Amino acid sequence: MESVSTSNIWRLTWPTIISNIVYMLMGVAFLKMAGTFGTDAVAAVTTGQRLYFVLHAVVMGLCSSTTAMVGKYWGADNRLLAGRFATLSIVLFLLDGMLFSWIAIPFRDQLVGIFGLSANGHSMAADFMLWTALFAPAMLTTLVFNMAFRATGDSTTPLWTAVVGVILSLALGSAMTFGWLGFPMMGIAGLAIGGGIAMTITIIIFLLIWIFGAFHFKPSNPMPDFLSNSKILINIGLPAAFEQAFFQGGLLIFMVFLAGYGSAPFAAYGIGLSILGLVIVVAFSFSISSATLVSQHLGAGDLKGAYDAGWKTMRTCLYIMITGAAVMCWCAHDIARFMIDDPEVIRHMVQFTYILGACLPLMAVEFSMAGALRGAGDTRYPMMVTVFSILLTRIIAPWVLVTMGAEVVWLYATSLVDFSLKSSLNMRRFRKKGWLKAHSQQ
Repeated sequence: MESVSTSNIWRLTWPTIISNIVYMLMGVAFLKMAGTFGTDAVAAVTTGQRLYFVLHAVVMGLCSSTTAMVGKYWGADNRLLAGRFATLSIVLFLLDGMLFSWIAIPFRDQLVGIFGLSANGHSMAADFMLWTALFAPAMLTTLVFNMAFRATGDSTTPLWTAVVGVILSLALGSAMTFGWLGFPMMGIAGLAIGGGIAMTITIIIFLLIWIFGAFHFKPSNPMPDFLSNSKILINIGLPAAFEQAFFQGGLLIFMVFLAGYGSAPFAAYGIGLSILGLVIVVAFSFSISSATLVSQHLGAGDLKGAYDAGWKTMRTCLYIMITGAAVMCWCAHDIARFMIDDPEVIRHMVQFTYILGACLPLMAVEFSMAGALRGAGDTRYPMMVTVFSILLTRIIAPWVLVTMGAEVVWLYATSLVDFSLKSSLNMRRFRKKGWLKAHSQQ
């Protein structure tokens, strides 16, 4: 393995950043199209997207096992086992998607009911959820396909799956929604159906290209050692999946506490999270790069290279996030006024933006270090850190603050404590090299 440089990190990271932004823009475009049908339609699509995002987060946690094992064997120059774990992951996630559809579709009314929509909005959201769940197998297969290729250092192929999938989704989704090109006008259900068909077509095309050997990374027969290899993937991936599920649940509970302060603080927090989502794309992309580089160097037996890869990736991400934090804080008032013209919401949003600015450097450390640990197969420690931090900063501390009647800014400040805990604990684990023990046990 070559030593890791900043240019190598950027080469691996920038396509992932673009891919994630492309998917985010598709979500915004779907909301814009839903807006032509009224507020209930926007609420319905928002609900469907939020429920899918929870599934997406959990699946990304599970995918950490694919990154660890494919990257490990790719770094060891064992193309056969790298391809076997990639193919096995795709088979397992396809089955998981089918299982999710089978479970979610009968209970879609109950899932949508959590959000307390109007009768019309509830009906549209349940319909949107039906089609989203039906096409879940294709979406989950796309996720794991992309993660497998990134684990080999190829982040360009996943970028193309994003570009092709989003273009087809926008074309088919808009045609089916508004009745263009001879399609029947289906309303917001057309967004889910068109997007689902587009993603299915896209992943089938790329899987066929992969199967017929057009990529440098080749698939392998997943059947040898099917059960033992599946157990390895599950053992590594389950802690990360549970971590994401717990994080999402903790965030929902925190928002319940926040809602008690009124609509202005709640709206400010929601807008702030939307802005934060753009920044998280960058940190998350570096997390994937860190996991990939660490797993490859460990597979090659280069322990020092693995350590340097995680450390350099963190520093590169840190510099970018410090710059982003400075810009966010400098433009806090302008950003707030651009997003909304309510003076009370603007006041709360400026407060929250300053706190977010302080969180960004910590977020760079947390995401990069946790990604490095997961790349080594050490998924349990980041899970325990997240569970501890969420319990303390998103559930216990907010409950205490609300009980005391504290100002809402102190609830915002729990984000700073959250990222401080996770960044410091994950960095401590990385620097003490306990993650090497997890790698040696695989």
